[in-house]
Amino acid sequence: MAMAIISRELGEQLWAEVMKAKEQRAIDMPDDHAALMALGRAYQRLRDLGWREAMYCPKDGTVFDAMEAGSTGIHDCYYEGEWPKGSWWILADGDMWPSSPILFRLKPAPPRSDPA
Repeated sequence: MAMAIISRELGEQLWAEVMKAKEQRAIDMPDDHAALMALGRAYQRLRDLGWREAMYCPKDGTVFDAMEAGSTGIHDCYYEGEWPKGSWWILADGDMWPSSPILFRLKPAPPRSDPA
């Protein structure tokens, strides 16, 4: 994989955006309690959208959507092994990565085609 080189100006701009986002988080969630309340609200909203705790995922090799703490992605994942001693695996770019998802949801069923 080739390394990307960015200009000093772009690097400084990106760093300023990172620091601004950090400052905004401190304003929005000034302490543990406020951050925990935000996390609780986000968790409940994800439950409203059909997400469930990862421990309830299919254990038969079915690929499902998964979320990990600290990631902003939704990943293809499956559970391998016998519960609770098995492992979750993320599938990405033709590779597999060990995972510790916090939430999962089943993938939507493929659309049915009506016979002509």
